[in-house]
Amino acid sequence: MSVQLQAGLISAGVSTLILVLGELFLRQRARQEKKQGIQATYQKYTEPLALSSMDLFWRLREVFDTSGAGFYLQGQVHRTKFEHYKALSTLYRLAVVLGWIRALRRELFFLPGASKKTLKRLDDALHAFTSAFAEGGHVEVRRVASLMSLWSISASPSTEVVTQAGIRIDREQRRFLHEAQVADANQLSDDDQLRLCQTVADMLADVIECPRIAEGIVEETRHRAISCLAVREAWIYRDWQAAIGDLVLRDAQMGQRQFEVIGYKQFEAMGSNGEEEDRLWLRRLNTVIDDLDIGGDRTRDARIDQLGEIYMATARIIEALHNDDAARSRISPATMRAVEEALASSMAS
Repeated sequence: MSVQLQAGLISAGVSTLILVLGELFLRQRARQEKKQGIQATYQKYTEPLALSSMDLFWRLREVFDTSGAGFYLQGQVHRTKFEHYKALSTLYRLAVVLGWIRALRRELFFLPGASKKTLKRLDDALHAFTSAFAEGGHVEVRRVASLMSLWSISASPSTEVVTQAGIRIDREQRRFLHEAQVADANQLSDDDQLRLCQTVADMLADVIECPRIAEGIVEETRHRAISCLAVREAWIYRDWQAAIGDLVLRDAQMGQRQFEVIGYKQFEAMGSNGEEEDRLWLRRLNTVIDDLDIGGDRTRDARIDQLGEIYMATARIIEALHNDDAARSRISPATMRAVEEALASSMAS
């Protein structure tokens, strides 16, 4: 082989190698830039999420203070400006956290090729937060347990059977109330209350496979059975949460974020003289805290435990965001101490 041919082959090989290495470098650089872009997006939304979560955490800490500091949620009509402000600002803080969660998910999930793994560190905490708003299976189980105790049913059904019974009773009660055009079992006539109780008693006996409850016992215990059935609930389904989040989001006019959350002034105006469609979503969210007595009977008002779970989930969001980068975390030591105290108390109870 001539020297010229060898030189040509070497030159061609080197050129090919340079092209291959160059392509690999460009691809690696593109992947790195995409990764950095996702991380930057994650960072620019987790910071306001952390701040809004802290605001909500401290408010809920006040609400659950055993001294009764959260009295301002009680009553449908707030007599003083202070009570009105505290109730409305609590609603605002709930909506703001939903807004930042919605913004984070919208922008990250809509980025081309964005990986959901980027959010893994927050997933559990965010899931706990949305679940606290949306899921009430424990209420259905508690209702079954209360009715079984009331009617002295000695059977020991499995968890699956109790859950099934709770779902069927809840569905039957909703159908019954819808047909009677009332919102609550307490609003039914005496005859309708008795019919509902008998239907529920028969259904419960059939599901857990025990003898049916005598009509006389059902009639005698009607008032207490209605109390078990008429648990106050206010579940905000996940699609509703997304809609409420969208409601408080606006396109950012400047800066790196695509979305911003509206301020308290705009929120207050929306609630008082906004579009009826917007006010509908605020009313739905408000059902969680409307006329809520934290010191009341938890078996009669499921919202007490619901708000408590939202409180704990908010603490977990703060903890997750802080632990993600503790060295640069903007979450104050006082807040972290309060978060750790709240979570420890929850674990102990």
